[in-house]
Amino acid sequence: MRKLHISKRNSTFQVLQALKANRAKRNELHETFVEGIACIKAALRSGRTLTRVVHSHQGSLSGWARSVIAENPDAEVISLDAALYGELCDRSDPSELVATFDRQSLRLQEAELPQRPFVVVVDRPSNHGNLGSIIRSANAFSVDLIAIVGHGVDCYDPAVIRASMGSIFETQICHVDSLKELLGWVERLRESTPGLACVGTDSTGNSVASATEPLEKPVVLLLGNEAKGLSVELKSLADRMVRIPMTGTVDSLNVACAASILMYEIARTAFPRDLSS
Repeated sequence: MRKLHISKRNSTFQVLQALKANRAKRNELHETFVEGIACIKAALRSGRTLTRVVHSHQGSLSGWARSVIAENPDAEVISLDAALYGELCDRSDPSELVATFDRQSLRLQEAELPQRPFVVVVDRPSNHGNLGSIIRSANAFSVDLIAIVGHGVDCYDPAVIRASMGSIFETQICHVDSLKELLGWVERLRESTPGLACVGTDSTGNSVASATEPLEKPVVLLLGNEAKGLSVELKSLADRMVRIPMTGTVDSLNVACAASILMYEIARTAFPRDLSS
């Protein structure tokens, strides 16, 4: 176990800052920066490789923090002067540890899906909090795979990880640069999955979830960009465009809220006993 104390903004500190703030650096090093106890616990629970444990030089560590260090002897342990630790953390009252983990990249063709899959496609997400909330809801409602398509926020940005409460580490998730790749994959999934429905979401959709037209597995749920909605290409995949009925004065919901409602509707048909209490 290598232990290191840092009292100035040296190259190691700059790497930590870059992993936190720079998508290109995370891609280059295949690592991700994780802040918050719940998120660190989720990453450890999922079996991700811990590469660095970072803590403030001021104050003693809890039994949990000491056990994390003891159980991961290959991880580098870095203590920072209190001012540097505060600079590295986003929270005004930082948790006692931040950590970096080896990042696992999943490609579409490598995803493991059951016979009746539940897939969520997120089109060009532009808001970190929304994407993290979608990932958190997907985990809550047993989504088998999240595919993020096009240019958007990095799902491994620390803000997304925090919004997901670490569930990103316990959910199959992949980024797809090419829309053509996604369209081809969905078409192959249709061929191999009898009854698969592609369901798009839009405030002007011509369908609602109901007893006669339930949302159910196997399904690919298509979620649009916050400002622009679904791309024309993804809309062309949809067998059905669904809206959420509303009685207030607003005409649309935040995409993360809408996603949670629709994921619940799908899960309710798949797991009625689990969601009935």
